[in-house]
Amino acid sequence: MYNTTKINLKIVESKGNKATVKITPLVKGFGFTIGNAIRRSLYSSMKGAAITSVSIDGISHQFDTISGAKDDVLHILLALKQVRFKKSIEGPVVLELNEVGPKDVKASDIEKVAGVEVVNPELMITSLSDKKSKLTAKLTVNDGYGYVPANEAVSMPIGHVAMDANFSPIVNVVMEVNDTRVGADTNFDELTMTVMTDGTMDPVDAIREASKMLKGFFHKVETGEDFTEADEKELEEANSSESSMSTQTQADEVVLEELHLPTRTINALKKAGIKTLGDLADRSEDDLLRVRNLGEKSIREILSLLEKEGLK
Repeated sequence: MYNTTKINLKIVESKGNKATVKITPLVKGFGFTIGNAIRRSLYSSMKGAAITSVSIDGISHQFDTISGAKDDVLHILLALKQVRFKKSIEGPVVLELNEVGPKDVKASDIEKVAGVEVVNPELMITSLSDKKSKLTAKLTVNDGYGYVPANEAVSMPIGHVAMDANFSPIVNVVMEVNDTRVGADTNFDELTMTVMTDGTMDPVDAIREASKMLKGFFHKVETGEDFTEADEKELEEANSSESSMSTQTQADEVVLEELHLPTRTINALKKAGIKTLGDLADRSEDDLLRVRNLGEKSIREILSLLEKEGLK
């Protein structure tokens, strides 16, 4: 049963934030076993950084507006959620954003601090129309794992908005298992994995890190070593992320026609290539605003539905 042949990890292609690797030869059946384990670890256990709260001068809540800004505060917050950070220092960091118009405000305008780097500097946050318009904000960037919804139960000062945070640096993982041979024996698996990150982590390094993490946990299971407090915390965070992944998987199986949405709304979504509840959950409010024949009322209905389903 055990494979005495050396297992190789071959980098088929690596370009920027996307890489494809082949892991072979594996004992028959272990392609899916190992692939699924690495895939789940990539999604749930890779550490990342994201904005967890925002304070904007002159506003009292997220539905407010800023004089001279092209977008309202809600859309500015949605843009800030998409800013990706490479962070090498521990703990929360507060970054400032101070801009006066007329100008396009981009992620590159966020304060530069040692140990924190914005990896998508060209991301548009908003536009300021004239010299009287300004955007002054403080952004709290923190570390974490997976997707963490904003804790609305926590009381925050006026002007501070808690943010849903997607910490995971992993954007997508695709795996494929095919038959392969070792000499004359064809009873082996070849695992192919394509990993895309947000640019804050090298995809091949991510695969190796996930494998190292699994190895450490399996070693503890094998030897009976006690799990440390850090291990327990890591498992808890991974389980939380796994729960979110399970919800997403179920959502991918629900077609739009099964949802309580008007026929006109469903038709507009399908023309935009949105066919399932999972597809819908992947779209931001900005994406929905770009869908033809989808009005503001329909978007509110969709967001309410996604929140009820625990997908937003």
